[in-house]
Amino acid sequence: MRIIISADEIKKELPDYSPDKAEQFHRESTKLADSVFERELKESSLKEVILLCGGAASGKTEFLETHLRDRECIIFDATLSTEETAKNKISKTRKSKKKLTIYAVIPDDLKRAFLAFLNRDRKFPDTYFYRTHSGSRSTLLFIVKNHPEVEINIIESSYTEDQKLQFARYSFEDKQQLIDFITSFQLTETDIISQLENKL
Repeated sequence: MRIIISADEIKKELPDYSPDKAEQFHRESTKLADSVFERELKESSLKEVILLCGGAASGKTEFLETHLRDRECIIFDATLSTEETAKNKISKTRKSKKKLTIYAVIPDDLKRAFLAFLNRDRKFPDTYFYRTHSGSRSTLLFIVKNHPEVEINIIESSYTEDQKLQFARYSFEDKQQLIDFITSFQLTETDIISQLENKL
């Protein structure tokens, strides 16, 4: 059994929600998702928690469905794009005595991810894409440096020649190599905008 908690799914249950107005419902659905997460930490007998991490349209939900289908755990499907969110989730999970694992999904090509972001039904301003991709990377660096007890898995998303989304997991010899790798892909919002302007 697995329990999936997703603000995007919760949005669909809110009165008057429609995908073209997704941003207007984001704050409310995020608060509700946090409440469900806290409740499940207290009430569920599942022993493991998985936090997904990654910018908008990076492939997190697809990875969840294809690679975490058989995991018996609580899965929180969100961008994890602020340190405050990470601190909160780590602290609450630790208090619940459950094992915490993070899967960070990083697209091989930001242009590809941005085009997917622009073409999906749920509409957010472009700034949401920049903020979540920059923020999730900096949050990941914060976690690996300040919470060595948390298992972190880095997953690269890419497309095959026939346009099917695929995933590859990076392997590291030790924690320092992981830290170095996460440090190497840090991007500010300005960096992301610049990359996209050069490619589009």
